[in-house]
Amino acid sequence: MRIQLLPSILVALVTACATAPVGGPLGEGAPDYPNITAVDSAYPPTSVSVRLDKDAYAVLVLVAPGHSATLLYPTDSTTNNRLSAGPHDIAFRVPGPLARSDSQLVRRANQQRQRFDSAGRARSRSSATTTAPLPPLMPSATTYLLVVTSPQPLVYARVIEKTAGWSIPLDGMEALNSVAKQVKSTITGQSRDWSAAYHVVVLTQPKK
Repeated sequence: MRIQLLPSILVALVTACATAPVGGPLGEGAPDYPNITAVDSAYPPTSVSVRLDKDAYAVLVLVAPGHSATLLYPTDSTTNNRLSAGPHDIAFRVPGPLARSDSQLVRRANQQRQRFDSAGRARSRSSATTTAPLPPLMPSATTYLLVVTSPQPLVYARVIEKTAGWSIPLDGMEALNSVAKQVKSTITGQSRDWSAAYHVVVLTQPKK
């Protein structure tokens, strides 16, 4: 497994172009928020290192502002997503349409996005748990890994229902907060304690 900190060149690029910093705590800023310490250096990445201050249920979401929110972890309803305090390496798989970047696919992405948007991109939440093709993601888009934790269960089916198939804001911080609140809404009970952290992630290899 290749794990390394994101290169400084990415930090400079994102600081100049994105509406959110490279990474940090999100939402209510609880002192026990999860910390994303490293991201796999592959394109697209396949794992992320996180550290928890206390035992908690965790979900990992790929957030593409103005495009989509994709649940990466847990991978299915049988996965036990309760993590103990301390460091963890979480493996995941980025869906193919979100990671392709050659010039032909870029042209195809423009055409498909036009058709997709004209037909109405967001599906109704009542059908959000069904499988549907993702619209193409432009290689220039800034994307984020979002980790949300809670001492209360974060159930796979509920998170899928609340995050899949709906439009999210174009602004980076607004998109991250919007997705985090959707995850929070799946928590049962009155307290709904939660915390979150995010980090920019590069899905396709930068052109040299």
